[in-house]
Amino acid sequence: MKRRNTITAGLILLLMAGGFVLLLTSFLGREGSFEALLKTFARDKDVTAFLAQAETAVNQDLDRDHLFIQLYGGIQRLTGRRMVEDAVDENTVVKLSTGALNFVKPDSTAQPAESVEANAAATAQFARDLDDLDIPYLFVMAPQKIQRGQDLLPVGMAENGNSTADAFLKELDRWGTSYFDLRPLFESNGIYSGWFFNTDHHWKPEAAFFAWQNLAQLLDHNYGFVTRSYLTDPANWSTTVLEDFFLGSQGKRVGSLYAGVDDFTIYTPKFETHLTYASTDGGFERTGPFNQSVCFPERVEKMDWFNGNPYTYYSGGDYGMATVTNHNNPNGPKIVLLRESFSCALAPFLALSCSELTTIDLRYYQGDLLETIEGLEPDLVMTMYAASSTGLENMFAFEGTE
Repeated sequence: MKRRNTITAGLILLLMAGGFVLLLTSFLGREGSFEALLKTFARDKDVTAFLAQAETAVNQDLDRDHLFIQLYGGIQRLTGRRMVEDAVDENTVVKLSTGALNFVKPDSTAQPAESVEANAAATAQFARDLDDLDIPYLFVMAPQKIQRGQDLLPVGMAENGNSTADAFLKELDRWGTSYFDLRPLFESNGIYSGWFFNTDHHWKPEAAFFAWQNLAQLLDHNYGFVTRSYLTDPANWSTTVLEDFFLGSQGKRVGSLYAGVDDFTIYTPKFETHLTYASTDGGFERTGPFNQSVCFPERVEKMDWFNGNPYTYYSGGDYGMATVTNHNNPNGPKIVLLRESFSCALAPFLALSCSELTTIDLRYYQGDLLETIEGLEPDLVMTMYAASSTGLENMFAFEGTE
């Protein structure tokens, strides 16, 4: 009797695991090893043969190193849970009413007003310091995944990224510091949620391209930096969609069974480009056309949901300092962009509007920031942060980076 119970329990566990494998393989549109085995079992009714082969079949279909994440996420999906708690609060994932994922702190509270005021004051002082060097400054607000005025979180949960950003911009108004808020442009086009990955907090390349189109118009109108119209015309770009290719930072915490995976779009210009992209702390210098210099094809050579990060196809990732030289636009402006990870997707496009684009990430940069900028002699310094970053003090450490 004990042996029979053990076999039965083992069969149930394998069938449960197999159920999640079936969910996964049906999502991917292909027959897995376990599904084929189940079909054989249904035909032959051979329990012994099924048990002998089931474990191997499950392991072939699921990434064994992440089997627990996959199965746990699958259970949360089947039970309808919209919050998957993590040992680290910052990694707790919720499912929005759109079906997309988002990080959230379960005990999230409003950002302290003094932090917002301090960040805005630091930005205003930085702008004044640049003005003393006759260098104009512009703060650019990128949208975050959750749209303003949309109630997308589970009942009882709150998220304050947009309210913090609104308070930050109100302070910049008070200080008289120039800014450009991209959020209304995204909100007015009617497809806001479609601009962001379902399993990652970043915007898609399509959104970064849209942001560049609008930013190029602003730079032309307000600063006289002309971006030739053919550059920003979507008709002059080809796109390749890598289907079911990207499991983002939020998806990696809960597995692909919980909310699926994302497509990833590769932009390729139909016109000639010649760029050099170099970073000392990144340890590289790449010269060539757009898709071989400011883009990293090696990041999308193979699909690897848990260990790969296709988002870094654009720009390669986050570096303390990096410079793009556009050899085809020697008379264009020189711009310094203070950035965070949202700029990975934007910087390659923005570089086409410049003769030289230098990006600086204050989280990793070491040196005297103002001295470095003065030596670069830029025509404009910009900061571009997503709305959710405006409450983070380390993103506004314009001094003390030595």
